Amino acid sequence: MKKIYIATLGCAKNLVDSEVLGGQLTVNQFQLIEKPDDADILIINTCGFIEDAKDESIQAILEAVQYKKENPTKKVLVAGCLSQRYKTELQNEIPEVDGYFGTEDFTAILASLGRSHAAIDQLYRQHHRLTPPHFSYLKISEGCNHTCAFCAIPGIRGAHRSRTIESLLEEAYILARRGVKELILVSQDTSYYGKDNYDRQSIGRLLTELN
Repeated sequence: MKKIYIATLGCAKNLVDSEVLGGQLTVNQFQLIEKPDDADILIINTCGFIEDAKDESIQAILEAVQYKKENPTKKVLVAGCLSQRYKTELQNEIPEVDGYFGTEDFTAILASLGRSHAAIDQLYRQHHRLTPPHFSYLKISEGCNHTCAFCAIPGIRGAHRSRTIESLLEEAYILARRGVKELILVSQDTSYYGKDNYDRQSIGRLLTELN
């Protein structure tokens, strides 16, 4: 069984992405480990929002590449916002990386490892939890429809896409059965939730249903 280490940088939304990816890797018979030293595959889930985050992500990539230089059998994969935003530049500057993937590229990452993936609506059922046992993040939507001049999120994460209330309730029930007592709702634009698939802002309805 191959061992995989996932380094997660940036926000809580990125942490959820790592949990979802980790769940799919576990289902596909990979062992997730907490330290990179013994990993066969190192996955760096990057942040590319502000300069400090970019620098931290690049440093993490370089550290992973160093592990590969010391042991060429290791594989390094880079995912997340930095890779989504600067894929071509990263490929040119750090060609030692085996694959660059964007945000939510779970299927492509699994395919690069020769594995299958769950249907999109099933991905959130199989978390590899990275938060303490008593709480979990619940990502209710992805992307943003506002094109603010100071913000890169729409260019990185795309247009706003709300998850259905049904899928969120199902995930919440699963988490509750696993002992979670507190859910923290996260997204790029929480107040916009539901306007795309329910034709109106529906965060109030979602909160009522979750309660």
